[in-house]
Amino acid sequence: KQWYQRRVREDDLKKFPGHHGGLYIFYMKPDGGSDLRYPVYVGVTKQSFKERFQRHATHGVIHEVWNGKFPTALDGLGLYVYCTHYHGDVAKRIKSILLETFDFALKNGRSTIDISESYPAEWTKRNLEFPWEELKKIADGEDEEEEMRKKKKIPSEKGGHFIRFLLDELNCNIDMYDQEQIKDPDDVNKFPAHYGGLYLFYMKPNPTSDVRYPIYVGVAKKSFRERFQRQANDNFTGILGKIWSGEFKFEGHGVYAVCTHHQGPAAQAIKKLLLDSFHFPLKRNRRGQLRRELDTSEQLPAEYVKDNYDIPWKECLEKVAAAGQ
Repeated sequence: KQWYQRRVREDDLKKFPGHHGGLYIFYMKPDGGSDLRYPVYVGVTKQSFKERFQRHATHGVIHEVWNGKFPTALDGLGLYVYCTHYHGDVAKRIKSILLETFDFALKNGRSTIDISESYPAEWTKRNLEFPWEELKKIADGEDEEEEMRKKKKIPSEKGGHFIRFLLDELNCNIDMYDQEQIKDPDDVNKFPAHYGGLYLFYMKPNPTSDVRYPIYVGVAKKSFRERFQRQANDNFTGILGKIWSGEFKFEGHGVYAVCTHHQGPAAQAIKKLLLDSFHFPLKRNRRGQLRRELDTSEQLPAEYVKDNYDIPWKECLEKVAAAGQ
């Protein structure tokens, strides 16, 4: 499998994924539309593809090509790359099989590439002792792992972009106190006292930042103000109280709120979807445990979450629409 193939030029480095890595193969070809491909390097990165390729541009494969050191005595070829979804031990095993079977120029110190002929895939399958069955088992095992991974919960902080996308799709008519940090109990008094509904608490580094890390989702049955006052004053279950007391570690960030107009069954449907799909640090699990530290390691793009995790968000939209009728 592959996610994409792209030419590697200086302006392209920023376009590669910055939130995941895995198995990748550099290859040369005459132009983007050509079916001729000459693989020259195979690698695995634990970092993101973007970060790894930036290192290659400084002192690796990309640097060699851009500076005319590879390939020698041959012009008219550009550098491209396959980025795959295989990662971890599976990626390493596939890489090992490829290196045992093929002589990659830039993996073995060759400065030239052989473009005299390119064997058809079927001929290679019949005439090389290539462990196809082993490779298929590895790939099938990875697919099973991928399906299991899709069903796992994502830390809510990493799903911030998707959660905002979902709220937009739901036409939440959001009241966002986006530049008004909730610093103490007095700040709670600014929230609506005449209605409640679905709400989220989230952290951000400063009032003007567009980076948001969701940490809690709830439903206020009475009013937002009344519910937030309880969150501020209850030392055991109060989310705001835990944040202000230092029980939850969030160095360099403040807490903010999103208040929506969704109430009743619609609010409960959205809350259930979010809790089933994301691990909110300040929402107790079945054992009564909390995550006590904010995860700011990365935020996944909304499209990536939609494509790579089984989140039934469209069904949620239908439930919310039905509840509003």
